[in-house]
Amino acid sequence: MGLRSIDNEEEILAQIAGGCQHAFARLFHGYVNQAGRIVYTITGSREQTEEILQDLFVKLWKDREKLISVKQFNAYFFILLRNHTLNYLTNVVAERKKQQQYTLHALREEAGAHPDNRLDMLDKAIDALPMQQKTVFLLRAQGYRNPEIAHRMNLSTDSVKKYNQLAIRFISRYVKETILLSLLAFRLFK
Repeated sequence: MGLRSIDNEEEILAQIAGGCQHAFARLFHGYVNQAGRIVYTITGSREQTEEILQDLFVKLWKDREKLISVKQFNAYFFILLRNHTLNYLTNVVAERKKQQQYTLHALREEAGAHPDNRLDMLDKAIDALPMQQKTVFLLRAQGYRNPEIAHRMNLSTDSVKKYNQLAIRFISRYVKETILLSLLAFRLFK
């Protein structure tokens, strides 16, 4: 997957090395679409593609004096493009990891800092359950087994299992959403 050279490339590179912006515009228009297709294939993002290309062409302009010694610009540019794209993606991945680690750290801090809040949150989640799920969940918490709960509530054992699963899923989602909302509020009003 190479890049096609443009006409009069050596002459254009010499003019760019001398500071000619018109020649740089010709080089830019000769390569931007080719390079854009390659980068977009890798990133899948128009915004990231535009950012990578912009950074790359700014770098070319800043280092324009070096262009006079380049023999095969299309190969040189392709290597720059590849390396710049990989560096950009590496930085994006590293930044996402940092954000995930920060979020996990903040969640742990939030959960660990206020143990009473966790119990309040759990109580609110249990109170928000539908009556059957709430009863099954509380009986399970007291140590009753599914057959005993089924007998007490006049339900099948499978229904008790299902109500308990639904209750646990709801409580888990409720707690996660409450923590995330409190983190968001904390970050907004910080």
